[in-house]
Amino acid sequence: MQIFKSLEEVPKNQPVSLAIGNFDGVHLGHAKIINACKGRNSRLAILTFDIHPRAFLYPDFAPELLTLQREKYTFFKALGIDFVIELPFSRYFSMEPTAFLDLLQKNMKLEALTIGFNFFFGKNQKGNADLAFWWGRSASVKINVVQPFMKNGMRVSSTAIRELVLAGHIAQANSFSSFPFVISGEVKTGKKIGRTLNFPTINLETPPKIIPTDGVYLSQTVLDGHNYLSLTNIGNNPTIDRESNQKVIETWVDSTGIGELYGRNVTIYLLKRIRSEIRFSSKEKLAEMIAKDKAEIDIYKKSNKIKELPEVIMDSSFI
Repeated sequence: MQIFKSLEEVPKNQPVSLAIGNFDGVHLGHAKIINACKGRNSRLAILTFDIHPRAFLYPDFAPELLTLQREKYTFFKALGIDFVIELPFSRYFSMEPTAFLDLLQKNMKLEALTIGFNFFFGKNQKGNADLAFWWGRSASVKINVVQPFMKNGMRVSSTAIRELVLAGHIAQANSFSSFPFVISGEVKTGKKIGRTLNFPTINLETPPKIIPTDGVYLSQTVLDGHNYLSLTNIGNNPTIDRESNQKVIETWVDSTGIGELYGRNVTIYLLKRIRSEIRFSSKEKLAEMIAKDKAEIDIYKKSNKIKELPEVIMDSSFI
């Protein structure tokens, strides 16, 4: 998958089926938009922006992201996207909507354009599905307007998923998403206390995105292309460090052969919340609970087949 940072970089001699949007979280509604682009003899592409529009227009009301850029682009690649066009929002937000669409057609062999039913664009957000439809008729570009994706009587949206994640309802949030909630980054040196409990963990810094409520989660860790079941604790280790208010993310991997991971990149998917974070009266009591947490992995294995999940590529300029 290629990443283009300007329209001028886009190949001009290949037909393109383009989807436009922010795609934070890459949920099932987003997948529906992407799938609507497929089935044509053209390259499948996404146009997105370098910043969430609300973070630029209304910074005090900007939502916390569900996915970092590198995570979102990794999911795009897994869904079969050929290339992504990432444009600076500050340069294009004030363009007249039809001028923006004309610019897209000028810079690529645009055969089809797909947007969500609630996508607005251009100056004062005057561009919408109706305007795109009428522009497409005059420009001979097929316009696909994708209606909302409903599941269990709810409209799937990034906003709904954020609320579920914040409440710790990870399994339900995942049921609305194309991929489970992900945390990715470089392994940092921790206090190494887990080793004294026969529970060595890998530690990640809290990323600049939405983080679920504190607790212990059944998770799946991807390292060097291999998938492992794991347990992830999000919180401040109240048993070990009762005075700390610093949030930590620690993961124990159900494998004995992965070796030292400091400085290496890992991808952690949260599958479901097991319990709240608890302050125990002693390390021994904590160790007893950890043994019960580990048993959750065996229970999960009996009724679930481990699905191979993509490893987040840390360099989002990858090809």
